[in-house]
Amino acid sequence: MNIYKVLPDLKKTRHMAIWHKALRAQWSAADLNWDRPQRIQSPRLRDQMGRLLTPVLMGEQAALYSVSGLIPILGHRSEVESQFYLTTWAVDEARHTELFALFYDRLEREPLPIRRFPSGYLFQAAIVSDEPAEWLTGVLVSEVMAKKVMEEFVRLDLDPVLSEIADGILTDEARHLGFNHIYMEDRFKETFAQDPQQAENDAERLRRRMEKVFSMVPPILDALKVEFREIGIDAERLFAGVQEEARERLEKSIRRGAKQAGEAEAA
Repeated sequence: MNIYKVLPDLKKTRHMAIWHKALRAQWSAADLNWDRPQRIQSPRLRDQMGRLLTPVLMGEQAALYSVSGLIPILGHRSEVESQFYLTTWAVDEARHTELFALFYDRLEREPLPIRRFPSGYLFQAAIVSDEPAEWLTGVLVSEVMAKKVMEEFVRLDLDPVLSEIADGILTDEARHLGFNHIYMEDRFKETFAQDPQQAENDAERLRRRMEKVFSMVPPILDALKVEFREIGIDAERLFAGVQEEARERLEKSIRRGAKQAGEAEAA
């Protein structure tokens, strides 16, 4: 058994702040009123929702798997504050998985099997990495996509339980995206301070990784284009928004890391 630090430093104040915020913000599927009348009554609409929610449920399960795998890796790297936060991220993904599994019961439908929806599996497989910055870059696409889809569910208000699920997940996703920025900014601050050329190389490598993950999204949208259209979601506009926001979030982390490294050197 490896003991990484008998007494961890816990000096990364922003990491600790978002960790405590996550602890205070926990909620449960048991907090929802599942007895409210189901507004999705049409069998066709129920079928469409069952198919459309497949990548959502798949994404929550894949995120639970990958986040759980990163927790010991951060421990080995003595990044204890980040390790703390990822324990709550794993709880979030487990909660989201339970919520959508229960919502499938409410719909009386099942998700598409992998053999009928390989594009969803391939997208999630492209995100997995045991290197934290690579994983966070890939998962940034998935998290922004989840955010956009939940915003659409809130807007459409198809069912009171689904709207409440989406609203709660949006709060969780905001924290995940906040941690993503904090971690990546700190990583680039450190790398720019030590080796600016390596930092630029890393930035370009992560940009390419993000574009590779983006390339896995159109097959998902194509497979569900009828469902998106009939439920009332503009899939092309949604994907364009995901690309714009995810790219800008990555660039913001790079810019802020470089700026802070320069300020520290000047001081």
